[in-house]
Amino acid sequence: MDTTNIKNKINLNIKDNQAREITAEKVRDVLYYIVDEFNDNFLDEKGIDGKLDKTTQTVSGPDTVFKYAYILDQDNNVRRILAGDMGKNVANSALTSIAGAGLTLGANWTINTAGFYYYLKNLPDKSTDSTFVRMRVQDSTGQEAWSNGKNIVLRFPSLATDAEKTTFRNGLKLSTENFSTGTPRIDVLLLPFIDNTKNFIQYTTLVGLNLFVDNVTPNAYIKIKRIKDINGTNLPAPEVYDVDNFTVLQNFPNNLNFGINWKTKPEGYYQVFVTHNGLTNSSSPELIVKEGLTYSQFTGITNWKKASGGDSSVNDTAISSGSQNTLYYSDNLINTAEVNAGFMASFSLNNQLTNYGANFVNFWRCGLIGNGDSVFYGVQYYDGGGIGMLPNTTLAVRNDTFHIAYYNGVVYVIAEGNGKTYQQFNSTYNLYPKRFVFQLGGGGQGSMSMQLLGKILLS
Repeated sequence: MDTTNIKNKINLNIKDNQAREITAEKVRDVLYYIVDEFNDNFLDEKGIDGKLDKTTQTVSGPDTVFKYAYILDQDNNVRRILAGDMGKNVANSALTSIAGAGLTLGANWTINTAGFYYYLKNLPDKSTDSTFVRMRVQDSTGQEAWSNGKNIVLRFPSLATDAEKTTFRNGLKLSTENFSTGTPRIDVLLLPFIDNTKNFIQYTTLVGLNLFVDNVTPNAYIKIKRIKDINGTNLPAPEVYDVDNFTVLQNFPNNLNFGINWKTKPEGYYQVFVTHNGLTNSSSPELIVKEGLTYSQFTGITNWKKASGGDSSVNDTAISSGSQNTLYYSDNLINTAEVNAGFMASFSLNNQLTNYGANFVNFWRCGLIGNGDSVFYGVQYYDGGGIGMLPNTTLAVRNDTFHIAYYNGVVYVIAEGNGKTYQQFNSTYNLYPKRFVFQLGGGGQGSMSMQLLGKILLS
């Protein structure tokens, strides 16, 4: 008990030499104060009964023995708590949040992983939720924010290699889509010469790579450019023409056909440019458009020889026969080296054969045949067409020009007549020398003649 306060209280109420001023009220006030002090002292002693002794020992943290701490409520009621639960935070504990819990920053906050892995696990899958359209992004300082991802996508092309870009483009194709995805390339034009005296649509076949383009939507278009006049003089500026009529073949993804009425175009040298999905071939072979074609002639070297049947009328590169059985072969006019390098050979056919009552025209054929494998390419009648063969029944007239070309593993059989062009592709062509065949069966009436026009080497 602290007696100082009691003494001060007595001195205040009972002063020296003032006995006459002592009253019952002042005496009671002093006595009441003494009683209150004794009572408070009693309560204090009772309050510390069983309390912890002061210690001078220190531990670095709770262990299996010293593991408790005490906490008070607002009325000083005491409870003990495991000391390890105090001071828990996101950096040192595996915590579980409760409803309403969270963290609101009051200033910039940095999490420095110091090279340690940082995991954010078990997020819900929102792949099919169209409302989740934001991405977490960082700048060069590590500051995080959200983005719609546009800048990431726009930057992708500058980071990807050509091979990665190709893989990415291929991955964007529909499951049913087989269109080419690479940059178009044109190696050869068939025919490389166009006779613009003909007043009908003539077709040109492009041979190269990535030419199976989408010709249904505006993703693909073709332009031809006249770059030189017929004398080979460069034009001050190319003349550009759009091509609206072109076809593609899924089985021949490296071929493309387009048709133009070249009579409406001036003579000269042209190049062809194909654009697909924003990609355009960087170069093109030249296509010569002129009045009449120039071939390497077969004059003096044809040497038709009869193999069987009746005689035919032979005049160097021309052969004709009436309605009789006859089979003639020329010399090998295209050697193996020319076949391997690529070539185009042309001939014209004037068919005047007709049925005569019940006497029907029998089998006939004209074209190229391999001297070694006997594989035929050209036009035939009676038993229809086939691989590398155009049946005459598909042709609109009786007088036609035929072109047979081979380049880069594909053979092309092309027929022109009466304002139409017919084409057939085949990917099998044996590397044997080629010679012309003129075969005419019996039956019917009239005659048929074949004129060899020449050949053009494609490389």
